[in-house]
Amino acid sequence: MTRKERLTQRNNQVRKLFYDLQAKNPKWRIDAIIEEVGNKTFLANRTVEAIINYEGIYNDNAKPVETSQISLFQFI
Repeated sequence: MTRKERLTQRNNQVRKLFYDLQAKNPKWRIDAIIEEVGNKTFLANRTVEAIINYEGIYNDNAKPVETSQISLFQFI
């Protein structure tokens, strides 16, 4: 397995964990969910946020699973 494939797999797992926690705890704030995902995956909160938003190098050309919550992170 190449490094790119491993990173894509990691990014997909981070996104899945985020959406699972969001569904399980609908009253949690988004930043609390990001912090929990970061703690479980040993990633910085900003990295988790970038993965969820498909930003920069974390854009692995995969289609977003759910776009309704992703728009909460975009700063204009």
